[in-house]
Amino acid sequence: MKNEEILNTVLQDILKHIGVSPVATITPQDENVYNIDIQGNNLNFLIGFKGESLNALQSLMSLIALKKLGKPTIITVDINNYKGKKVERILDITKTFIDKVRFFEKEVILPPMNPWERRHVHLLISEYADIESESTGEGLSRRVVLKPKKK
Repeated sequence: MKNEEILNTVLQDILKHIGVSPVATITPQDENVYNIDIQGNNLNFLIGFKGESLNALQSLMSLIALKKLGKPTIITVDINNYKGKKVERILDITKTFIDKVRFFEKEVILPPMNPWERRHVHLLISEYADIESESTGEGLSRRVVLKPKKK
């Protein structure tokens, strides 16, 4: 049985226990890297508050994949393009903060973010020659600081 088939069987079992039957697509990205895209109606409870249930499902799938496939496997799960929309919102917010840094010529602190969100901010900032970013803080209060580059 192929790895995608094993992962699909596991996912379908989990979804069946939850009582939903959405359409799930598993796409291999690389060796031991898989994207799982779930589409369906009324799946907000699977996403949860600020994506917490979605992250839990992703962690659960990664742990089961490790056990079933016998090797560390990176699994990303998205439901109804929630993560794609979230990245767009984060990047829009970041662009607003970039304007503030440029206008006031001093650092601006963004709201707390998880590592995945901060990574997208840092990638965006790397495209700007006049702005730099760094992460500060610990745990759940870790945030990105944007500041003008020193000339």
